[in-house]
Amino acid sequence: MNLRPPRRPQAQENSMIPLINVVFLMLAFFMILGQIESPDAVRVDPPKSLSREAQGEYAATLLVAANQSLYLNNRRLDPGQLTSEIRRLLETAADPQSVRVLVKADGSLPATELREVLALLRAGGLLRVSLATEAAAGRPPA
Repeated sequence: MNLRPPRRPQAQENSMIPLINVVFLMLAFFMILGQIESPDAVRVDPPKSLSREAQGEYAATLLVAANQSLYLNNRRLDPGQLTSEIRRLLETAADPQSVRVLVKADGSLPATELREVLALLRAGGLLRVSLATEAAAGRPPA
């Protein structure tokens, strides 16, 4: 009398390998092709900051590159067009007083140039602006 359990064929032991391969390929596919958010029109290295306030919801994003070019929602604008675009944005908003714009300025941009851009936003009637910054290295979260 043989009391040993019957031995499984080797094919059953390797049946998980194709499934693992499929899962790995799907993971690689979504890592390469998946994007959480669209990239900015130009690369902007934001200035360093000690504060860590979370970003909220913004009606628009204004990129100010190191060469002082302006991009509102990834569309290039001349400085003269910025005020009219902000006015148009405020006109279409349900509550113009609550409209917020995120300004992503390059860290190498002189403060005087940034002040001129902020003056253009103010001339368009915008009241609420947030400046995107990067956390300073070596600082613990606040």
